[in-house]
Amino acid sequence: MQSRLLAAASALALTTIASVLALTPASPASAHCSGHSTHPDRYSGNDVSFRDGANIRTHPHTSCTSLGLGYHEHGIDVHCVVLVDNSSWLYLRDTTTGVSGWSRSDALNIPRGITLPRC
Repeated sequence: MQSRLLAAASALALTTIASVLALTPASPASAHCSGHSTHPDRYSGNDVSFRDGANIRTHPHTSCTSLGLGYHEHGIDVHCVVLVDNSSWLYLRDTTTGVSGWSRSDALNIPRGITLPRC
């Protein structure tokens, strides 16, 4: 009887632990910094430019690694845009340095009235 109770309690404990682990979310950085790695070039305009010191990141989130910085005098090739956490992020390539990645729209000069294609 005692061994059955012990076995039942152990099974219940393992089930509870497994349930908690299954519900535990990934860390914010790893959740935001996956996927969205590259995108086709869907925009042919050349009217977008960097603001000085714009981060170019691995993925569209401020917690993701910065690959480099864009500056106003650098060339830029915008590919497309996504909306992440109410912020627009553009996948682009700095044609001066060759670095490709994501920059948030507020780090760029984007003239009014431009429609950027979604990624």
